Amino acid sequence: MKDTISVPRRERGDGGAPDARVEDRGRSGVALILVIGMLALMVVLGVTFSIYMRTERVAAGSFKSSVVARQLISVALNRALDAINTDLGNKPYPTWNVLESSNSITIIPDVTNINSMAWIPRAALGSNQTPTPRWIDVPGVDGRVGYLVVNCSGLLDANISGSNGGTRSIGTNVNEIQISVCPDVANVVPLVAGRPYETIQELGVTGLVSGALNQPVSNFVCYSFFPTGYPEGTNISLVDLSGDTNALMSRHTNIVSGLIASGIDPTQAEFVFTNLLDYVDADNIPRDLGSACTEAVPMFNEIIVSPTYFFKPDTNVNINGSVFVEWFYPFVKPSLVTNFWIECNLTFANTGGLPLPASVRTNVNAIFRTAQYPSPCPEIQFSLLSTNYSSYIGVTQTLSANISLIMHSSTPNGPAVDASPYPTNLTLTIRLPPLVPPRPPAINRTMISITTNRECIDPRFNWSSAYWKYSTNGSSMGSLNGTTRDFLSGTNYFTDKHDSMFVADRPLLSVSELTYLLRGSSAGDLWNTIRLFDGGGGTPSVDRVLDFFTIGTNQPVRGYVNPNSRMSDVLNAVFEDMPLNNYPEEPGSAVLSHLQASALASFWGDTNRNAWCGNMARLSDIGHVTNVFSALPGGLTPFQQESVCRNTAGLFNTRQQYFKILLFAQTAKTVPLLQDKSVLADVRAVAEVWRDPLPNAEGIHPYVIRMVHVLNND
Repeated sequence: MKDTISVPRRERGDGGAPDARVEDRGRSGVALILVIGMLALMVVLGVTFSIYMRTERVAAGSFKSSVVARQLISVALNRALDAINTDLGNKPYPTWNVLESSNSITIIPDVTNINSMAWIPRAALGSNQTPTPRWIDVPGVDGRVGYLVVNCSGLLDANISGSNGGTRSIGTNVNEIQISVCPDVANVVPLVAGRPYETIQELGVTGLVSGALNQPVSNFVCYSFFPTGYPEGTNISLVDLSGDTNALMSRHTNIVSGLIASGIDPTQAEFVFTNLLDYVDADNIPRDLGSACTEAVPMFNEIIVSPTYFFKPDTNVNINGSVFVEWFYPFVKPSLVTNFWIECNLTFANTGGLPLPASVRTNVNAIFRTAQYPSPCPEIQFSLLSTNYSSYIGVTQTLSANISLIMHSSTPNGPAVDASPYPTNLTLTIRLPPLVPPRPPAINRTMISITTNRECIDPRFNWSSAYWKYSTNGSSMGSLNGTTRDFLSGTNYFTDKHDSMFVADRPLLSVSELTYLLRGSSAGDLWNTIRLFDGGGGTPSVDRVLDFFTIGTNQPVRGYVNPNSRMSDVLNAVFEDMPLNNYPEEPGSAVLSHLQASALASFWGDTNRNAWCGNMARLSDIGHVTNVFSALPGGLTPFQQESVCRNTAGLFNTRQQYFKILLFAQTAKTVPLLQDKSVLADVRAVAEVWRDPLPNAEGIHPYVIRMVHVLNND
């Protein structure tokens, strides 16, 4: 047996190939490592993907919650609008400063934070500076909403109201509003120069930087809109009263229709229109002597006929006498004419006794004195020649004196400016004592008869003999007629309670000037002009001329103040420096001081003292605030009292409701054991909304959502 010798692999001729079993074991180890690596990579990728997808899912969920919350802002806004509609209905003005959502017990925290208050005028919150709206759950959605409605209807428009140094006059332009009196205004010049302001937030920032404001915005908003029209119809066409008599005549039909719509009796509207033409034209010649006169001329007011017996030394007797005529000038502005010629036509008739001549006619020049009170004309004398008295001893003499008076302007043949009565005569019945001659020796002897007088209740109505009355108190020459005094103090008719009148002799500056026109020419219209104020308690009614007329067709629709405002600073801006005048051009008229304006504003906006605050639907309703006179200085004339309405009507307009609304929305879920919901997303926003207090033809109150701004990123 041969021994076998092992040869190393490198020495073998097969090239030293490894053993197959050894090679298989090496390959298995590498594969394992690769597999484990791949598994680890897959695990890492899977975990990474899972984490990434969870992040994406959380982000998507958060985005979804944020989107839902933002969409819920619209729900909050619609809930707020519905709450406004439900509360107000057709009311002209809210009774509240803030309206809070209140459908749960959970209070929305921190509603008046710095971001929110940058958009809210401070004064609008009133006494409730820390309101507490509550959450409202939204059915079918994991979410809830809330709102805080802030009433800004009574604030000033920072972009329109007032102007740089605007002078307060009779209230014909919103520039007259004295915004400088508002406590948040430091300097009007940069405030006006910085216009326009888009938002309260912008106004607050720029105003404090420019020195226009000295504190956060309190009394202003940056938008207003006041359409024309009142409850009788939306956007009615107001009748234009601007221009001269030719312009007014071209609108005759519309003006008469507007007068009737405002409360003037249809039978008197044409008369009032004629009054308006006399008020506007530059002359002093009445258009109708047979109607109540409104031209600024002296007017016949009282007539006295005083005949006397005059016995001669023989058996003849004469009747001589005098006619005394008193005029009255009830106009507060002096007349430009100083000379008037008075033509007196006098005829007598008797019921038996002394024969009388047919007539006596005289024409005298009267120099007019422009005092408002009666000024007797020069004496007009007459002489009646009789026959021998011996045939008439003991006869009772009754005379019927028929008299007519005509006043001519400037010359004896000048235009007639007053006629009394017109076109007939005024008859005075004079009962003389029986004719008793003097005892011998016959000497000249005069026996004065009983004086007979007639006086006119209202001299503007002296054209009709129906308004001339026998005086029950004797002669009132040189003083107010007794019949006039009784009428003004009586209760049978509503009257102006004063004896003053005004005629402009130029185009109207304000619709309020219509208050100087007589309402009509009948008995109930004596001393009764178109009224902007009622007599208290709504009786008699206000003539609603402010609701149907305008001066010019390009009236602004922005910048007015809602007269229902309870904001005393805003109302003070309206009343500050307001003229307490009798008529628009009155020189040296007083104005309301700051303290007086503040007192008036405080009264006006106090719902406890002013029952009409918040209830004025039409501009004419400001005439119901008659007890406001108690807040004015004492001793004012009726015209001066009326100036509260007359000189502010052009600065007021009732047709705006305006709101700042803070909106709150959350996507939130109920979680066990948590007292409140788990909040997934929270969004806050502010909206500005204009609402028309006048419903449209469908009975719907139009809204304008001017802005919705999300606050979270501010």
